[in-house]
Amino acid sequence: MNDLTEQGVLSHLMALERGGLAQQDQHQSERLEMLKVTAVALRTKRDELKHQVHDIKILQDKMKNDLPLDDDSDGSVEVQRSLLNSWRMQLKDLQLAHHLIGGYDLVECKEGRSVCVSFHTGFEGVYLDTYNMELDVSRTVHISRHNIPPSIPLERLVKQNLQTDLKAFLQTLSQYLNALAARRQQISLIKELVGSVEIMESNQLCNILVLMCKAQGETCVAVLCTLEYRDLTHYLPTHVCIESEDKTLSESEQWQNNRMLFLESPAHTALLTMKRMESIV
Repeated sequence: MNDLTEQGVLSHLMALERGGLAQQDQHQSERLEMLKVTAVALRTKRDELKHQVHDIKILQDKMKNDLPLDDDSDGSVEVQRSLLNSWRMQLKDLQLAHHLIGGYDLVECKEGRSVCVSFHTGFEGVYLDTYNMELDVSRTVHISRHNIPPSIPLERLVKQNLQTDLKAFLQTLSQYLNALAARRQQISLIKELVGSVEIMESNQLCNILVLMCKAQGETCVAVLCTLEYRDLTHYLPTHVCIESEDKTLSESEQWQNNRMLFLESPAHTALLTMKRMESIV
């Protein structure tokens, strides 16, 4: 009896094991079919993307060479035009980003033998002057023509980076031009916004600015503020000197604070702050 019972249990266990293996084989088979379907879908998507990339490259070449778009009756011309317009918009976005970040635009000309560079300057959200330069790149890089102000140390910048690091040359020159434009704009804003302050001295490079202020008090005392811009890639002064016949005034805490205002903010902003604080008339 015991032998029969053991044989029955063993038979039952073997049947369960066979059933489990069969179920596992079924799950593996179903998973394999799902993977096959996924692989087919991915290959189809890949082929579609390859086809789209190929079409876009053809459209880009046509646009670049000013060739007409294919004409047919099934509406594909509109699709082509939409793709082309989308590509143009993306290109404009890239150019705008480079313009805003780099401060200059690059355009190939003369069939790639030269590059035209436009440097855009601005200050406090206002676009100011634009300067242009043409670089001959047919053999060695050199400047063929430009309208960079003579006060900019262009020859020194050319010797430093033009042949070895064009990007650094353009970025540094852009910094010089933007700083010069900003210093000029500050002088214009002083004349426009702070009429009580007299500009006693300035130069073409705008690296020195002498202002005559009148300190408020029982009697108006003249104060001479000399701003020196020794770093020509920046628009803030590196040194400020406060002078007055009244030595106690020029050395007072109030005018030492005014000196820091000149060092930390544009000249017109510092003067307007000083007027609000009733330091000057």
